[in-house]
Amino acid sequence: MDLLLILTYTAICIAIFKIFNIPLNKWTVPTAILGGIFIVGALVLLMNYNHPYTPFAKEYFVTTPINPAVKGVVISVEVKPNTPIKKGEVLFRLDPTPFAAIVKQKRAALLAAE
Repeated sequence: MDLLLILTYTAICIAIFKIFNIPLNKWTVPTAILGGIFIVGALVLLMNYNHPYTPFAKEYFVTTPINPAVKGVVISVEVKPNTPIKKGEVLFRLDPTPFAAIVKQKRAALLAAE
């Protein structure tokens, strides 16, 4: 947008210099450049100040994060993408090997304690 404003101002300046036969000297060119800086700067500030804004954003895609209570390697995903799910439905299956090893270890510790 800024580039478009600068190019438009440059084209207008060139047209004015050609149409009115304004000489290119040490006063006219810097005046046109400084005028362009002020005009384009003012336009950019006004555009930034007047852009639409609201502190109340609306979510288009509401998502619910899914965090399991235990950590593990997922071995299969039981649901298909973009399908509704119900409460209690299995979403994915975790590798039971580490959990089975812990259960075996705890049972052995229990037997040793008795």
